[in-house]
Amino acid sequence: MRNFLSLRLSLRKSCTMLLRVVLGVLASSWANELGHRSWKEIELSYVELSTTCQHATAISGLINVTSVVECEQKCDAQAAAAPGTGQPACIAVDTNGKNCYLKSVCGGNPGHCAQNAECGYRRAGVGPSPPPTPPAPPVPPAPPGMTLREAAKSSGVFIGAATNQGALNNTQDPMYKSLEEAQFDLTTAENACKFGPIHPQRDVYDWVGCDTVFNDAAAVNQSVRGHNLCWHTENPDWLINGHFNSTELIQILEDHITTVVSHYGTKAACWDVVNEALDNNGLKPSAPWYPAVPNYIDVAFRAARKAGGPNVKLFYNDYSAEAMNPKSDQVYNLVKGMQQRGVPIDGVGLQFHWSLEYHDSLDSVAANMARLHALGLEVHITELDVKCTSGSTPCTPNLLNAQAELYSAILKTCLDAPNCKSFETWGVSDNHSWLGAQDAALLFDTEYQPKPAFNALVNLLLNHSRF
Repeated sequence: MRNFLSLRLSLRKSCTMLLRVVLGVLASSWANELGHRSWKEIELSYVELSTTCQHATAISGLINVTSVVECEQKCDAQAAAAPGTGQPACIAVDTNGKNCYLKSVCGGNPGHCAQNAECGYRRAGVGPSPPPTPPAPPVPPAPPGMTLREAAKSSGVFIGAATNQGALNNTQDPMYKSLEEAQFDLTTAENACKFGPIHPQRDVYDWVGCDTVFNDAAAVNQSVRGHNLCWHTENPDWLINGHFNSTELIQILEDHITTVVSHYGTKAACWDVVNEALDNNGLKPSAPWYPAVPNYIDVAFRAARKAGGPNVKLFYNDYSAEAMNPKSDQVYNLVKGMQQRGVPIDGVGLQFHWSLEYHDSLDSVAANMARLHALGLEVHITELDVKCTSGSTPCTPNLLNAQAELYSAILKTCLDAPNCKSFETWGVSDNHSWLGAQDAALLFDTEYQPKPAFNALVNLLLNHSRF
């Protein structure tokens, strides 16, 4: 879906001019709707999307559809109806599956993606639409009483989940805590260890929330993945509005990382040192750190190694970089460059926020893991969830089985890669998912009951011979 035709230089220049015109027109219409966002944020967001998907100068119009599949089929039909034009038909479809745009010319502005929604892009073939995907087969049940952590004992891979510190402390809902402790051998504080919650004032650290996750993990022999030390989001007001110069920012970053990593020491198996610093073009504006401190990533990793020593592994973590694509190329270039500069790094976290409608090829994921392995780096699947559905569409038994197939295929890709050492979902159960319960994206439902995906993972762990 993301492999596009190379554009000639002249066409790139034309597209750039077109983009500037479009941005000018859209600025006024977005102003009221997005008043809390600066024009610079809107411009950067739109430019990033445009340079990612260089297609669709001519848009033949919006077609209302009910799914991404229907939109792809319409694209194939258009291509088949006009063969020999030298330009394959393309589509863009919002991830909500409602807006379908057919294009007759590839090259240029991707068009009308809904605000705050990613769009999937596809270069259609010229043959007939593929037959509908057959229903996913039912998933055999896991052995009675078998847990994920027990099934994973000999796999060499952590099986983890992000933990909500508030839910751990909620005595009115004890099922959350008991399920999280029984099923997973790795945990990550979903929010409690981030810069804002743990460092609310410049000279004050609040350890309560993060300590809760670490202490609870220690009590049930879980490892902890520290998340995260440096990010452009969830920072405290004193840092965001402090008007610090670059020298002061370096000192603040080094002090924060040294203090936090030293506080937990080897209780943390690893840390996401820097989180989500890249887009498809390289380092992205990440206030307050970049561009104020051009080498802030190097500063952060060096401080983390100095504070934690060699036994605490250090990771760069990002989204939409799971497969071979422009963003994962940027991640690869970043970590390879760090190694060449002597900056300590042990691995890359791949987030895997996927859906049944939109996800990458697992062969491409395997290739990306392999090139990171060639650098001597580990790979961790860090924030996995798979949207079963979205909005008001029900997650049917067939979709749950399809979700189980995809979860299982992702785990198999990890197990087949010698450098993939961790498989972690971003949440324990659907009622505690950052996506909301309606997307049914996790392994356990809102009543803490295992879903087909749980059974599929347990069965794979019990029957897979890793190497």
